[in-house]
Amino acid sequence: MPTSYLFAIASVLVASVGQILMKGEANKEHKSFLSKFLNFRVIFAYVLMVFSLFLNAIALRDLPLAVLPCITSTSFIWILILSSIFFREKPTAKKVIGAMLIVVGIIVSRVDFGELTALFVSAGA
Repeated sequence: MPTSYLFAIASVLVASVGQILMKGEANKEHKSFLSKFLNFRVIFAYVLMVFSLFLNAIALRDLPLAVLPCITSTSFIWILILSSIFFREKPTAKKVIGAMLIVVGIIVSRVDFGELTALFVSAGA
């Protein structure tokens, strides 16, 4: 089970690196329309995306299905971090708030409110 979590996290990180590579190429000027898509970085980014799907499939063999969307949603946070590192982009307030909402959503989706309610009820009794 723990290795499935590692595969899921690796899948997200590999896909995030692929997206950063594509973003870097999208910001560049190219000689032709085809050279924008048929260059080493873009092709390598697509290879990373396919590898990410492979890692995701391995993770899904043992990982509870409810967990994977929580791990996958962190890709937005990783891309925000990687963009600020590699492209020197300053995160906007909206992007930071969005990242915080993702973290809150992950926490809310993983909390067992039945157990939490029972804990508060037993503490108050």
